[in-house]
Amino acid sequence: MAQVKKSRKNILNNLKNATTREILAFSLLPFGLLTFTNVIGGALNVYFSDVLGLGLVATGLILALTKVWDAINDPMMGMIVDRTRTKWGKCRPWVISMSIPLCVSLVLLFAPVDFGDRFGTFSLSQINLEETIATIGNGFHVIREQSGEISVGNFWYAVIAYLIFYTFNTAVDIPYQGLTPLVFPQSEVRVKAISWSNIIGSIGTVLPSIIFFPIVYAFKDERQGYFVAAIVFAVLAGVPMIASFFGIKEKVYIKPQKVKYTKTLKMIFSNNNMTVLIVTAFFSAITNIGAMFLMYFAKWNCYGIFDFPAIEAWMKSTLGFSIPLSEEGILFPLLSISSGISYMLSMAIVPPLLKKMDKKTLWIRMSLIFAVADVLVFLICMYVVPYTSADLAVARAGFAVYAILRFFTNFPVGMSLVLITAIFSDTVDTIEMESGERLEGAVFSFKSLVNKFGVAGFNLIIMAIVNAFGYENLQLLATRKEELAAVGQTLQRSEVLQYEPALNAIFFMLTVMGAIGLVLQAIPMFFYKFNEKENEEKIAKFREEKEARLQAELDAAMAAQSQK
Repeated sequence: MAQVKKSRKNILNNLKNATTREILAFSLLPFGLLTFTNVIGGALNVYFSDVLGLGLVATGLILALTKVWDAINDPMMGMIVDRTRTKWGKCRPWVISMSIPLCVSLVLLFAPVDFGDRFGTFSLSQINLEETIATIGNGFHVIREQSGEISVGNFWYAVIAYLIFYTFNTAVDIPYQGLTPLVFPQSEVRVKAISWSNIIGSIGTVLPSIIFFPIVYAFKDERQGYFVAAIVFAVLAGVPMIASFFGIKEKVYIKPQKVKYTKTLKMIFSNNNMTVLIVTAFFSAITNIGAMFLMYFAKWNCYGIFDFPAIEAWMKSTLGFSIPLSEEGILFPLLSISSGISYMLSMAIVPPLLKKMDKKTLWIRMSLIFAVADVLVFLICMYVVPYTSADLAVARAGFAVYAILRFFTNFPVGMSLVLITAIFSDTVDTIEMESGERLEGAVFSFKSLVNKFGVAGFNLIIMAIVNAFGYENLQLLATRKEELAAVGQTLQRSEVLQYEPALNAIFFMLTVMGAIGLVLQAIPMFFYKFNEKENEEKIAKFREEKEARLQAELDAAMAAQSQK
C-alpha cells in the first residue's frame, strides 16, 4: 500500500511547473558540458597540431576517424537511455555516474606525452593550393607535397584518448539533452528554461578563454601547462555537473517496458519532420565550425599588431615586474569573452522573439540575416580596414572592427542551440502522441550523431584546405620564434605576413564558412511542417488523458492492495 501511494505521488508530479531552483540546478549541466566543449574547441586542435606536432591534416584525420565509433556509440547510448528505468528516472542516473569518468578523460587528452620516433614516423601527401592555383593558364596541374614527419605514437595516443573522451561525453550529453522535455514538460516553460539554463551555463564558454591559456603559459614547458590547465577545468566542470543531479527531477512518467531498436527507428523516422531536422542538424555543424580557428587567428593573423614585448618592458621598468604577454594569451581571451557574452545575450532574446513568430520562422530569418552579416565582415576586414595591413594603425583598426562585429555575428550560435533543442523536444512530444513511446534518448542521440558527423567531415575538409594554403610554413615560424626568443630577439610581423594565403584561409573559415553553414541550415527548414499552437493544444489534451489513465491504474492497484 505504501509503495503504491509513493508511486502515485511521484507520478502526479508529472505536470508541475519548473521552479527557479530547478532551472538553476539544470543550468549546472550545460555549464559543465559547455566548459568541456570550449576547452576542446579552443585548445585541443592547437595542442594536437602544434604541441604534439601532428599538424592540421593529421588532427582533422583524427576527428574524422573517431566519428566511426560515434556511429555506434551515439545510437547505442540513446537506446540505453530509453531502456533505463530507475527511481531517479531514465536520464539523471547517467549524469551522475558518467561525470567523473568524463573529467578523467579530459585530463588524459592533454597528458604531457611525447613518443617521438619510438614507434616510427609517417608523413601525409597533400595538395599545395597556392602553387596549384599559380599554374592556372600556364599548363594547369596539381602540385603535391609531403607533410613533415609525424610521430606514430603521438598520433595513436591522440586517437585513443579522443575516443575515450567522446565515449564518456556522449554518455553524459545524450541523457542531458533527453532531460529537457522530461524536466520541463510544458513547451512555453521549456523554451524559457532552455534559454536561461544555457545563459547561466554559458559562463562555461567564457571561463576557458580567461583562464586556460594563462595557466598554460605560466609554465615554461607548454605540455605541462596544458596538462595542469586540463586538471583545473576537469574539476571546474565536473563538480557542478554532479551537483545538478540533486536539484532536478524528471516529471514525465515512463512506464517500464523495452522497445526494440528496429521499432525505435521506425517510430522516429515515420515522423516526417524528423528527417528534415536530421538534415538541419547536420548542416548546423558548419555554422560555428570556423570558431576552432579563433586561436590560430589570434596567434598568427594578429601577430605583431600590438607590441607586447614593449609592453612587458614598460611593465618591468615602471612596475618592477612583468607578466608574459602574447597574442594567444591576450587577444584570444578577448575575442572569446566577447563571443561568450554575445552567446548569453543571444539566448536571452529567443523567448521574446518567439512571442512574435514561431520557431521555424525565427530559425530561417536568423540564418539568412546573419549569413549576409558574416560575408560583410569578411569583406570589411579584408578590404576596407584590412587587419593584415603593414600599417599598424590600420591593422589595429581592422582588428578592433572585427572584434566588435564578431560580437554580433556570433548571435546565431546561442540562438540556434535554444531553437534546435526546443524543436527536437517538440518532436519527442509528437512521437509520443503518435506511438505512445517517450524516445528522448533515441531522438537526441540521432541529433548528436549527425551533428558530430558534420563537424568531423567539415573539420577534415577545412583543415586540409587551410593546410594546403601553407599553414605548415607558419608552424615553422613557431620554431624560429622560439629560437629568436632564446637570444633575446623577436619574430617580425613582416615574416608572418609573407604567408598571406594561409592567413586569409584562416580568416575565411572564421567568417564566410559560417555564412555557408547558416544558408545550408535554413534550406531544410522550409520543408518543416509544424503548427505550434495546434500541437500545444493536442499535447495538453494527450497529457490529461494519459494522467487520467495513470490515475485509474493507480486507483485500481490501491483497491487491489486494500483487499489483500
